[in-house]
Amino acid sequence: MKKSLLLVYIILLTTNTTFSQQQNRQKIKALKTAYITEALNLTPNEAEKFWPIYNMYTTKIQAFKKSLEGGIQHKVQLAGGIDFISNKETQKLIDEAILIEQQITDNKIKMVKELSKIISPKKIIQLKKSERDFNRRILRELSKRRKLQRQ
Repeated sequence: MKKSLLLVYIILLTTNTTFSQQQNRQKIKALKTAYITEALNLTPNEAEKFWPIYNMYTTKIQAFKKSLEGGIQHKVQLAGGIDFISNKETQKLIDEAILIEQQITDNKIKMVKELSKIISPKKIIQLKKSERDFNRRILRELSKRRKLQRQ
């Protein structure tokens, strides 16, 4: 009986944590949308065309970045560490990383080309700056929250 209660508690805790993380991601995405829309001063017509393209490409780019970070690290861990991987296998990992980096770059270029049909070149430059500024703000906020939790 105690084991089943413990199992239920763990499942609820895990589900709650996962749900909470999803909510946080959704909140951050909504904040980012508002921040960029305001920073670029997008008209309703521009925003209607801009966001589907931006979201599609950023989703693709994030997936590539995730596979880049996780894939190589995972393979190194499976081998027991970098010291246990041959030069040939290491070169293979480097080639995979380069390929993924190229896919990231290709998708960024495609996104800029498509967005250039909707917004001005100045707004494209402002987009890069506003993304960077937003990410810095989020990181600062997370850092503050972590410091407060430690106290």
